[in-house]
Amino acid sequence: MNDLISRFSGQPDVNFRQFARYIDVDKNVVGRSLLYYFVEAEKNPLTQPLIVWLIGGPGCSSVGDAFGSVGPFIVTKDAHGLQKKLFSWNKVSNLLFIDSPIGSKWSYSNTSSDYNNKDDITIFNCLFRIDKILLTFMQKWYEKYPVFKWKDLYLAGSSFVGHIVPNLANALLDDNKQSKQSKFNLKGLILGNPMFRKKLDDIIKIDFFFSWEMINNSLYNKIKKECNAIDENNYFSSIKTNWSPKYKNLVFEADLAAFETDAHNYSPQKLFDVFHPPCAEIDIKIYFSVQAPIVSAEVDMCHPLRVQFYFNLPKVQKSFHGNQTNLSYRWKGCFTANFKYNEADKDLDMLPELKNLLQQSIRITIFMLVFGDQDDIIPIEGTLQHLKKLAEELNIKLTKEETWSFRTKEGGLKYEFGDLLKFLTVKGGNHHVTSSRPLQSFSIFSNFTINWMY
Repeated sequence: MNDLISRFSGQPDVNFRQFARYIDVDKNVVGRSLLYYFVEAEKNPLTQPLIVWLIGGPGCSSVGDAFGSVGPFIVTKDAHGLQKKLFSWNKVSNLLFIDSPIGSKWSYSNTSSDYNNKDDITIFNCLFRIDKILLTFMQKWYEKYPVFKWKDLYLAGSSFVGHIVPNLANALLDDNKQSKQSKFNLKGLILGNPMFRKKLDDIIKIDFFFSWEMINNSLYNKIKKECNAIDENNYFSSIKTNWSPKYKNLVFEADLAAFETDAHNYSPQKLFDVFHPPCAEIDIKIYFSVQAPIVSAEVDMCHPLRVQFYFNLPKVQKSFHGNQTNLSYRWKGCFTANFKYNEADKDLDMLPELKNLLQQSIRITIFMLVFGDQDDIIPIEGTLQHLKKLAEELNIKLTKEETWSFRTKEGGLKYEFGDLLKFLTVKGGNHHVTSSRPLQSFSIFSNFTINWMY
């Protein structure tokens, strides 16, 4: 009960409890801690499953993402309060958000080397280290909340968690085999726009540009000719791909052409949402308590900046029992200078991890945007190819391909590979499907994941 949140600043009345605080993740080191935010289900929390939500980056804040994706609140337009989210996932589950690894926002360590989440010798070491820390966190979290230990557990998240979640899932299953004390009742994975084979996705990005006539035929052919011969059957995950300088220059030329800009005004953030202009911080007047604008009627591009403002309010940090070390930098949702990471880790092949999970009857639901919509960081066509390759290796047939609906409207396409693997597309939105298409995401979660598991 020491972790109970009495009320956030500007929060409406709710009928569920919330908790937050640090958990030490090393029994031998004081001050190596991850921050968590736990939200009970709206109804009968003791009978509902537990969802662990992680966000990618790497190094972004899962706790902060709770206020823009699947959590119970969104930040108001003036950025000083909260309003209830209509399609929060805590309507049908308990939600646990974890800022991981060390250096992600308020998760901290008194040991400076802990902030170096990379290894120059082996790119596998970093993910192993993250898995070990998260495993320890889960064990200690269950000590705080033992009543949830036997509830069905699902691991979920978006983007780079295509690396983190499958590795964590396998770590939990391995611990089940080795430990007589802790048993994780893992039932499945729910992944939005996950990164599995980045090198192939980088190449498919060029196909995306060409299919939408964002680059010309000449530039497209030059890039395809220059790129390394990597395909689904020739993916060397343990070796960093060294794209040639010519290839890198051509791809940058393609980015500039696709977004009709020059090198000075180019923003890599555009790849997360190809067709909506980003929300410029100078254009959003939240720092002067003026109502923030909504850039698009469909996708609120300014909401992350409002979350950033809200989390930097001292009374909000106090509610979370967070920032106890009085960090010298401001809270920012992603990509802070204190977080270091080995880019080569992104090239890892995650199909072996997924294969191991499916072989242990762990169900996997993946949802992404329809090809041709707004996400170009992880194009849908690439992920579908990866899953077909995975199914082929496991001798699983594509058993169903059909449209799926929500509230009598067509939501996208649904692919089923046997009884364990589902892949759904979502119309509209952007890279962050849970933020830009909350109703559709909630429908996938409640109807095609929770109900499917039972």
